[in-house]
Amino acid sequence: MDINTRREEAAAAFAAKGLPTVKEEAWRFTNVSRLNEETFDAVWQAAEVSFDPLSDLVVVFENGKWSVEASSLDGLPEGVRVRSIMDSADARLGTLADSDSGFVLSNTAQFSDGILIEVDAGVVLEEPIHVVHLADAEGGSFAYRHLIAAAAGANVTVIEEYIGSAGVRYLTNVVTEAFVADGAKVDHYKIQRESAAAYHFQTLESELGGDALFSNHAVTVGGRLGRNDIRGRLLGEESEAICNGLYLLGEDQLFDTHLFMDHAVPKCQSHELYKGILSDQARAVFCGRILVQQDAQETDAIQSNGNLLLSRAAKVNTMPQLEIYADDVKCTHGATIGELDEQALFYLQTRGMDPQQAHGMLTFAFANEVLDEVACSVVKLRIEAMVQAWLAGVNE
Repeated sequence: MDINTRREEAAAAFAAKGLPTVKEEAWRFTNVSRLNEETFDAVWQAAEVSFDPLSDLVVVFENGKWSVEASSLDGLPEGVRVRSIMDSADARLGTLADSDSGFVLSNTAQFSDGILIEVDAGVVLEEPIHVVHLADAEGGSFAYRHLIAAAAGANVTVIEEYIGSAGVRYLTNVVTEAFVADGAKVDHYKIQRESAAAYHFQTLESELGGDALFSNHAVTVGGRLGRNDIRGRLLGEESEAICNGLYLLGEDQLFDTHLFMDHAVPKCQSHELYKGILSDQARAVFCGRILVQQDAQETDAIQSNGNLLLSRAAKVNTMPQLEIYADDVKCTHGATIGELDEQALFYLQTRGMDPQQAHGMLTFAFANEVLDEVACSVVKLRIEAMVQAWLAGVNE
């Protein structure tokens, strides 16, 4: 099916379906109806948002469009191709993303740009690819479509970073599809620090072959309202999916994380660790579902969601779920919601720390379990700085 036909079908389906409502089980804690009252009609403009590249391989999108001038791909080795999704007729586009989702349908009908990353069999790309999305157009609507394809035995690291100008209202709607072939490895990072007035929604779908590894590490700081939908399909034996995340929310922010791991074959692993720190009147939603199909014997799946509330007005709805149809499995899940330990705070103060220092140290220690899982050193340093800056603002 050509892309124009796919767009027309998606547009018709979205017109009939619209955005999700709280009547749908998957959205009952996240009301996005305010988007129906918003108008996003900004004319394109070049972005004036600064950023620090995390790699020599950088692709920059400015308010929804690829900026050739700001991007740098001169160091790409043989066997790696990076180009605009608008220059591709890849048949895999749209074959993973959930076609029943209103946000996916809207993205398919409207996406204006995106990236296609292809890594040939056996090629190991040592340098990460940093994909930067800059936004400062008031009333802008940015629909990105990304596709990552790692052939057998390939290895690639991709960093998606979203940066918005403070106080600017806009909508970002992203769909990323990752195809990880037998023996391949894709290490994927998402850093989201949008404007506090922005809306951000992303669907991330991955498909894993045998002995493949897909990891996703997501850090969320900005945005007024948003959601990550992360789904993995483990279709080859001995494959592994890792999903870790940290959300830092304040004021009246609402962010929703939905995870779904589908174990279809034996001897696969999935591990998910998500933590949230909330202050003021912030709200978070976490729903993690692990499906172990009947033939998926010897599955090893672990899921954990921990939340730290710095305010009595903050709220979390957390729903870890296991759906198991095999009998030879090792699956665990758990969720916690709590406050800082008063005894630990008192102990640190008896050792000479003032209350603000003690509060900051314990809060960072709570987040650090997720940071320890970040393998890419440049990403880890960026995230640590973001967490420290956010905590400093909370503790002022």
